[in-house]
Amino acid sequence: MESSIVTKCALVIDALVKAKNPMVFSEIVAATGLVKSSCHRILAILQGEGLIAYDGDQRTYRYGPRLQSWTKSVWLQPDLQDAAIRPMNQLRELTGMNTALSILDEDAVLYLRTSDDVPVRYAAHPGDRAPLHCTAAGKIFLSCMSSARRQRLLAAAPLERFTEYTLTDPAALERECARVVTQGHAVALREEFLQVMGCAAPIRNVQNQVTASLSLWTLTVISQPDDLLRFVPDLMAAADRISASLGWSES
Repeated sequence: MESSIVTKCALVIDALVKAKNPMVFSEIVAATGLVKSSCHRILAILQGEGLIAYDGDQRTYRYGPRLQSWTKSVWLQPDLQDAAIRPMNQLRELTGMNTALSILDEDAVLYLRTSDDVPVRYAAHPGDRAPLHCTAAGKIFLSCMSSARRQRLLAAAPLERFTEYTLTDPAALERECARVVTQGHAVALREEFLQVMGCAAPIRNVQNQVTASLSLWTLTVISQPDDLLRFVPDLMAAADRISASLGWSES
């Protein structure tokens, strides 16, 4: 881990961010402790990704436009969980159903916060992970990816069938993702657990990127699909309120 390329990239970025002025190559080598050949390779990678910039006249390096954009986004955005607390609780009280806030964590849904009105022993808790292909939140994240990334991710591991309703055909999931994009929300009826049905809406940041998902779900023994689906407009409105708190604007 100490010699990983990520660690080396972080060393170079740290040095450039901490420096008062742009740095020449020898200064970066001295500051990071990297050998020259390795430092050249890391600088080329970072420059290609827009994380550093090179001044050919002065032969100096500084942090790049992409890193500046990341920094601006972090400062502009309030904490996602803080922004979601009130809309989640209001949605739970309105519907009598459970709500959940999640993000994409590599190849899975990661739950950050839950607000439960219906106690369920196998309900998700903060820190729990769930599959992408059979959950409403997962379908939100899949639908906002590029087609190439989605295909790579779905091909990386077999799509497990949890119930008879689980979609395991990549072509069927592609069509499902197209519907999610068109409708602006996702639905999963008895796909992960036979007793559970849910829907989800995207949460966007100031750059109009989907960064999280707000879910509404309940048990099939106490509600019908129509009971869940009639609250989709309320779910989408709650997700939009959270998005607006993060700097997103519909216009």
